[in-house]
Amino acid sequence: YLVMNKRLLVRHWLLISLVFWLLGACAPATIVEERQVAVMDATIFAPIPTPTEAETPEIIAQSKLTAEFTPEVTKMPSSDVPASPTDELEPTITVTPVPTFTPSVTVTASPVPTIVVDRSCPEPAPIKPEYDRFFLSPKQWPSPAAADSESHFWLSKPVPGAGRTMINEHFPYGWDGNGKLLLHNGVDIAEKLGTPVLAVADGTVVVAQSDSNAWYGWRCDWYGQLVVIELDETWQDQPIFALYGHVLDLKVEAGQRVSRGEAVAEVGFGGAATNPHLHFEVRIGENQFDATRNAMLWLDPGPTRGVIAGRLVDPEGRPWQGVPLALVSVNGEMANKSTWSYLGDPQSLINADELWAENFVFSDVPPGDYDIYTSIQEEDYRLRVTVLAGQVTFAEIVTEPLKIK
Repeated sequence: YLVMNKRLLVRHWLLISLVFWLLGACAPATIVEERQVAVMDATIFAPIPTPTEAETPEIIAQSKLTAEFTPEVTKMPSSDVPASPTDELEPTITVTPVPTFTPSVTVTASPVPTIVVDRSCPEPAPIKPEYDRFFLSPKQWPSPAAADSESHFWLSKPVPGAGRTMINEHFPYGWDGNGKLLLHNGVDIAEKLGTPVLAVADGTVVVAQSDSNAWYGWRCDWYGQLVVIELDETWQDQPIFALYGHVLDLKVEAGQRVSRGEAVAEVGFGGAATNPHLHFEVRIGENQFDATRNAMLWLDPGPTRGVIAGRLVDPEGRPWQGVPLALVSVNGEMANKSTWSYLGDPQSLINADELWAENFVFSDVPPGDYDIYTSIQEEDYRLRVTVLAGQVTFAEIVTEPLKIK
């Protein structure tokens, strides 16, 4: 009996020892698993520290779990590329992905260089070139925009009075007075000496001075005194400048804000002008003499007048330059008008509007039906148009091909 009891005791002792040994062997794995869950929870929910210039925290994947696993934060000394997984990585553990944290980077932009325009007076002064008339340009003229384009009558009258803006129709934009004058890159408005000159839109004055020693026109002392306003609105991401020439009694200075209708100067004379009148220009893109557009396509024509923007081109889209055109009322009730297509300009001082791509304009036209007449290479052309108040009427005359004699 004792022997049997001893044997049983030994067996029981061995069995108990085996149980304790198994429990001891399993305990570390259980602890590691519990610690890993705690670390994962902390990774998911703990706030991500704000990085500094000296330290950027990274989340590094552990390649293998062991009994000695101790969570720690690993610093990446120089590289921003996370550690690549090794072949020992066990794919049996599913880790909820943490959104990638990208620290914000403050970029200091380099200042945009200021474009400095040389305003020093040219020596010698430019000489008037010869302009081509009754001439077919060898270069193709710009093409008009979509037919449903809206006009840009954004500018109000530069002188007092509601309604119409009347200009000297014998010296329009793109004409040289039949060879007597320099090519005109603006329009002339006849008003009495001392008549207020008004801002055509809200903007900032960029020039208000004499040009006797500054080059803003064909030569220095071209305008006498001038005011230039950069408008708040832009055109096709380009700045718009309104220029007033031959003015006196300047009422503004450079850098000053002005509102539409505010007096900026008075009608005067000086520079190339000996008689009082206002020379008005619209410049697009830059405040330069060669950046003008036809101002009559920008000035509001008033509630009782319209404007015709016309093209006189050959079948290849090349412009006929310096050709006279007549506008004749169909019913005879309206006064007839005349103008000229833009002259051939060797210095490209005259520019077509981006919408209409015109090379002639009739402005201050009463509403009604008209015929446009011209004659080229002994061929007569007539085009019927309808003018509406407050709108631009687009007209295009395509001639026969050039006849080579």
